[in-house]
Amino acid sequence: MDIFDKLKSGEPVDMMSAEYRPAIDELHRADHALFRLNHAEPYTQEWTEALDNLFDGHGHSGLAIMTPCQIDFPKQLTVGKHVFINHSFTAMSIGGVTLEDNVQIGPHVTIVTDNHDFDNRYVLKCRGVRVCRNAWIGANVTIMPGVTVGENSVVAGGAVVTKDVPANTVVGGNPAKVIKELKA
Repeated sequence: MDIFDKLKSGEPVDMMSAEYRPAIDELHRADHALFRLNHAEPYTQEWTEALDNLFDGHGHSGLAIMTPCQIDFPKQLTVGKHVFINHSFTAMSIGGVTLEDNVQIGPHVTIVTDNHDFDNRYVLKCRGVRVCRNAWIGANVTIMPGVTVGENSVVAGGAVVTKDVPANTVVGGNPAKVIKELKA
């Protein structure tokens, strides 16, 4: 199991260990790619090449993304078809983020998959995030590690999502709670 699979599995990983070195290398690679993407004129050849470079040539064909954005581990981000991400998106995706088909993400959304051990803060404990088909994430939402946002659900602007969101619901608040059910 390589370091990225280990991180996705939720096993504790010491960031000071030699096994973590490939993650540091990928973080640096992604940081350079993000700089190029965030400074390129949108929808030009330079921008498209920068986006390809960010995803290392795979995994973004269904993605429409507004810059600037910050994705620390783009290889840990899986994107479905017809996904739209508005500007100022932050994905701390080391533990794995999946955005299924037709997901829409508003501006200033943060998705977090990593956490640290309370006793040794150099130890990462990751839990992936899944945003299911047709979900809509409103502006200024924060989604915490381990959360699944259910199919056809809506997360209201400003919500902090700490628990799974049921399919076909609207959630909002801090912490997010079900506000209403939607017709399936």
